[in-house]
Amino acid sequence: MTTSNKRTFYQYLALHSLLIGIFPFYIPVYLWKQNFGIGDISFFIAFAGVGFTACLWIWDHLRKSVSLSSMIGLSLALEVALLVNVYVLEMNQLILLILGFTYGAYNCFYWTTLRALFFDLVDEGSSGRKYGNFQIFVGASLQIGIIIGGVLLEKTGFITLLLVSTALALAGYFFITHNKPPYPVSLAQNDSLKLPAILRFSDNYHSRLIFIIDGLFLFAESFFWLITLFIIAHESFATLGVMILSLAVIFGILFFLLKNAIDRLGKRRVYILAVFSYAASWALRAMTDTDLSLELLYASLVMVAFCTAFFRLALNKRFYDLAKLTLSHDYLVLKSYYTQIIVAILFGLLGVYSYWHESSESLLVVIYWCSAVLALLYLLYGSHGQKTANPELTPK
Repeated sequence: MTTSNKRTFYQYLALHSLLIGIFPFYIPVYLWKQNFGIGDISFFIAFAGVGFTACLWIWDHLRKSVSLSSMIGLSLALEVALLVNVYVLEMNQLILLILGFTYGAYNCFYWTTLRALFFDLVDEGSSGRKYGNFQIFVGASLQIGIIIGGVLLEKTGFITLLLVSTALALAGYFFITHNKPPYPVSLAQNDSLKLPAILRFSDNYHSRLIFIIDGLFLFAESFFWLITLFIIAHESFATLGVMILSLAVIFGILFFLLKNAIDRLGKRRVYILAVFSYAASWALRAMTDTDLSLELLYASLVMVAFCTAFFRLALNKRFYDLAKLTLSHDYLVLKSYYTQIIVAILFGLLGVYSYWHESSESLLVVIYWCSAVLALLYLLYGSHGQKTANPELTPK
C-alpha cells in the first residue's frame, strides 16, 4: 500500500468511527427506547442484511467505473441519509424496515470500502498486529463519538445530532478526498464477482460455514448485547456512553499488549484459545444480571469485552491471512455476500418467532446461551486447509 492509500485508510477510518459513535452505534437502544421489541429489531436487522446484499452488488460494479473519492462520498451520504430518515419519518413498523435497508446500504459502502483499503495494508506476518492497531484506532475515534452522541441524545434534540453529524461528514469528505486518493492496485485489477461463482464457492477451510454464522454473532454483539448494557445502565444514553468508555479503557490496555504478541505466538493455539474464550463470553452474557454485586457485574462486563476483542483479533488475523493465501479481494466480497444473505433470512425468522412468543429480555438470555454453543463452530475455520481455494475464483 502506498503512503497515500495508508493515509486515506486511517482518515476514512477515523471519520466513520466518529460518526458511527455519534448515532449508528446507538440505533439498537434508540429503537428499544422507542418501544420496539426484539421481534421488531430482528426485522430491522433482516432488512439491513437485504440492503447490504443489494448494495454489495452495486458496490462491486461501481468500483470499476467511479473513483475512490466517489465511493467515500456515497458512504458518507448514506450515513447522513440514515439520520435524516430517523428525524423526518414517524416511527412505525414499515418505516423501521426502510431504516433497516438504509442502515444496511450504509454499512455496505463503508465496511466494504474500508476492508478493501485495509487488505492492501497487511501481510501474513503482520496481520494480527496491524488489525490490532486498526481496532485500537477505531476504539479511540468510536469512544469520542459515543460520548458526543450519548450527551446529544440525552441532553439535546435529535436535530442537533443530525446537524453535527452532517457537518463532520462534509468536512471529513473534503479533507480526505482533496488529493483524489486512488484505489489499491490489487482491487482495481479484480473483476466483479458473478452469481454462479458466488454460489459455487467452497474451500477446505470451512470458510462458507464461518461466513454464514459470523453475521449472526456480529449483530448479536452490536445489537442485542448493547440492549442488555442499556438496560443495565437504566436506559440512559449518557450512562451507557460512560460505561462503554470505561470498559474500553480497561480492555484496551490489555488488547494493546496482546496485539503485539499475536503474530509471534502459535497461530493454532491462540485461535483455539480465542474461540473458547469467546464461547465463554456468551455464557457470561447469559448470566449477567443487575442483581449481581456492582464489582462482580463490572468484572463480568470487562471479561466479556476483552474475550470478544481477543476473539475478533484472532479471527480477523486468520480471515485476512486466508484472503492473502487464496482469493484476494474476492474472498472479502464473498464473505459479505454469505454473511448478509443469512442475516436477512435468519433474523427475519427470529422476528417471526418472537411475534408468536412473548418478546422480552428473557429471549435475549436464550439467544446468549445458544450463541455460547454455536460459537464453538469457529474451531472449524482453517482446521485443515489447502494451498488454493476454488480454482474458478482464484485471481488471475
